[in-house]
Amino acid sequence: MSARNKARGRELENEVKQAFLDAGIPSRRVFGSGAFKNQLGAAFAGDVWLGPYSVECKRRKGAAGFKFLYQAFEQDDAAIIALRADRSPRLYCLREETLIDLFVRAGLSTEETDDETN
Repeated sequence: MSARNKARGRELENEVKQAFLDAGIPSRRVFGSGAFKNQLGAAFAGDVWLGPYSVECKRRKGAAGFKFLYQAFEQDDAAIIALRADRSPRLYCLREETLIDLFVRAGLSTEETDDETN
């Protein structure tokens, strides 16, 4: 992996971490982006931790690799996409604002919320 690709991945990890910190949700970037999970344990798996949840961040140049996901969100202005390949478990993909809203509603935010988000 080139140095620029590593930097782009690190940029996304920091963006994700900061978006959730701004919403009052505890988040942290994982040292080494999960490279040391075998030596240091599960707390060092993934790229970012959002509250109790591990997140693997993936960034691609252009949207070609994720094009169908972006199109699915545009269809009927979907909030969540359910995905499943044959013989594989379901996956759910959601926009950042939807995930932040779910975290806030679950009480994982330390910030005060107004009545519209409760």
